[in-house]
Amino acid sequence: MTQRFQWNRSAAFSERVDRLELHGLHFQHVNLCERRAWMYLHRVNFAQWNSHVATGAAHQATHYKRDRSTIGLFGLAPDRVDWSEAIVFENKGTGGAQGAVDHQVGFYALMLSIATGRAWTGRVQVLTNRRWREVRLDDTLLDGLWEDSLRLERLFLSERVPDAPRIGLCASCSLVAFCGYD
Repeated sequence: MTQRFQWNRSAAFSERVDRLELHGLHFQHVNLCERRAWMYLHRVNFAQWNSHVATGAAHQATHYKRDRSTIGLFGLAPDRVDWSEAIVFENKGTGGAQGAVDHQVGFYALMLSIATGRAWTGRVQVLTNRRWREVRLDDTLLDGLWEDSLRLERLFLSERVPDAPRIGLCASCSLVAFCGYD
């Protein structure tokens, strides 16, 4: 049986998420690169022209059916939801950027926990090695998601594109040409 969920920041978090129209990818992006997060917040997105994104989308469409029960969940686009066991699933091609992905899946689990009053968990399915890891809404993750939401609000309110250091993910980022790290 799933435990009841209570978090003293639920109302404030939900209000911020709704006001800023935050989605799961915002919580992934802010943990990868603040410039990428700023762009996504300001609806600057070049993903449709990126070959990595196109390949991933094609692989996802042909190998893994999206769970139709997630249609209409504003800001929540997980790959699958087990409503009876309160588990939200996200498929990833590789196990990279674990912290950022855990925050994305944690966001889904948190929003479902707030909405249902049940404690949800997340599960990241790593497709290349057919392994998975569980993402639990412990105090550390809840504090991290709260801080992420504050960072996202600051980025949303900022008119200036933030500086961003070159990182290992730059080469495959859909914004690489804009950043000048290509």
